[in-house]
Amino acid sequence: MKRLIACVIGVALLAGNVGLTIANAQRAPGPAFIAGDRPVTAEQVLEKLQTDGWSNVVISRNGRYIEVTGSMNGQASKMEVDSQTGRLRVDNDDDDDD
Repeated sequence: MKRLIACVIGVALLAGNVGLTIANAQRAPGPAFIAGDRPVTAEQVLEKLQTDGWSNVVISRNGRYIEVTGSMNGQASKMEVDSQTGRLRVDNDDDDDD
């Protein structure tokens, strides 16, 4: 009976560890754009960009991501901010990289 209990506990611990490993692998956060790992609004993103010196900023939504285009120091740039975490999107799914 003690062996059965030990096996059940071992399997439960193993399953919990696998679950945590999968959850951490899926998260893979990008660099923080707005610190805090909490939801952010398009207005907060715009305010941060303007404070950082961006101009000609255009913001749109794509699901949970806030898409930003604009320029800084004369260089046009584009980025996506995760509205749930305030972090930059790290995986760029551009289809033109064939």
